[in-house]
Amino acid sequence: MNAHIDYRINEIDGRRYAVVPLEQFTALMEQAGEAESLTIPNEVVSRHLVDDVPMIRAWREYLDVSQQELASRLDVSQSQVAQWERLEARPRHTTFKRIASALGIHISQLTLEE
Repeated sequence: MNAHIDYRINEIDGRRYAVVPLEQFTALMEQAGEAESLTIPNEVVSRHLVDDVPMIRAWREYLDVSQQELASRLDVSQSQVAQWERLEARPRHTTFKRIASALGIHISQLTLEE
């Protein structure tokens, strides 16, 4: 999906929300095929976009999972998880699938791809 998304950020009671026109939201939902693939908590989005944190780390921190715990779930070393969380890291699709599964999320929530 390469179309421009017209959005603005609103803050209400200390929580930040991305607001998009209803027509664009409806189109995004139809493209996704299911609501779950688009559900990403504000905290994850903020860490990724505002703080420039990779999605793997943003999700892991949001879910309160340590690097060591994620490494254990994936049967890899903690240093491997740290490497995947570097900004310049480019994990393979199969790695993203394994990480998403270990975190209990859909791969599209991690990769931001359809």
